[in-house]
Amino acid sequence: MAQLPSREGFAEDAPQRPAWRGRTCVRPPPGTRAPPPAHACSLRRGAGRWRRPGGAPRSARALRIVPWAHLCPAVSQAVRAVGGRAQPLRDNYMYLVIEEHTREAVAVDVAVPKRLLEIVGREGVSLTTVLTTHHHWDHARGNAELARLRPGLAVLGADERICALTRRLVHGEELQFGAIHVRCLLTPGHTSGHMSYFLWEEDCPDPPAVFSGDALSVGGCGLRLESTAQQMYQSLVETLGTLPPETKVFCGHEHTLGNLEFAQKVEPGNDHVRAKLSWAKEGAGLSGAELSGALETRL
Repeated sequence: MAQLPSREGFAEDAPQRPAWRGRTCVRPPPGTRAPPPAHACSLRRGAGRWRRPGGAPRSARALRIVPWAHLCPAVSQAVRAVGGRAQPLRDNYMYLVIEEHTREAVAVDVAVPKRLLEIVGREGVSLTTVLTTHHHWDHARGNAELARLRPGLAVLGADERICALTRRLVHGEELQFGAIHVRCLLTPGHTSGHMSYFLWEEDCPDPPAVFSGDALSVGGCGLRLESTAQQMYQSLVETLGTLPPETKVFCGHEHTLGNLEFAQKVEPGNDHVRAKLSWAKEGAGLSGAELSGALETRL
C-alpha cells in the first residue's frame, strides 16, 4: 500500500498499539470457498485483488458490510430490501460492518440508532464500536441514544465535537476487530476533523474498502466548510487518492445523479462524465454503496 502522506499539524502522532486485538480468520477446507452471506443487502467486495506483501490470498472472507439508507428516489429499492422507511434525512447512509467469524460488529455514522439495533438483532452480532466520520448531526446524531442503550459502547472519531465521543482518534492510527484492520485517515475539507476509515483483511483476495463520509462521494465531494482548499486537495488527492485503486468507496450520502448532472453542465463535452451519468441513471434504485464502485473510478 502507498506510503501515508505526512499530515503535520493535523493531528498528534498515532499510538503504536492498536485499540483492539482479535483472532485470525479461520480458513475453510482446501479447495473450497466460504459460502456467500444470506443477507440480501450484504456486499461482496468485488473481484479485484489487493493484499499486503507476503502470504497468499485466502478464501475465507471475514468482512461483510450492511448498508442502510433513508428513503429517496435513488435508493428506494435498497431501503425496501432492509425494511427501511421514509425519514427526514432522506439521503444519508449508515453502515454496519460485520466480522463474520467473531460476530463482532462496528457501525459507521449512526443516523437512526433504533433502526441500527434492529439490524444488529436480526444479524445476531455484538455491536462494540461506532466510527463517526465527522460531527455533523446527520452523521452523529444517533450516538448519544445508542450509547445510552448500549453501555460500554466505544464511540470513536477525530473531532471532539462528535456527540458522545469516548476516545479521539488520530491520523494513521490502526484499529483491529477480528481479522479486519482499520486505518484512520484524517481527511479535512468538509470539516476540520473529518476522518475516513480504510478497512482491509490480511492476505484476502477481495479489495479493501474506505468509508469516506462527506469527504468523497460518487461524482463529487462534500462542501468545503472548515478547511483550506489545500487541505481538501491533500485529503482527496494525497490521502484518499493514494489508496489502492480497486478500493471500494462507501460514501455518506446518495448524491450520485446530482453530482454528475452538475458535472455535465460544467463540461457538456466531457465523454467520461456523459458515460458515467448514463451508468448512474441505469443504476437508479441501487444503493449508493453499490453505485460507488472502485476508487479508481471516483478520482
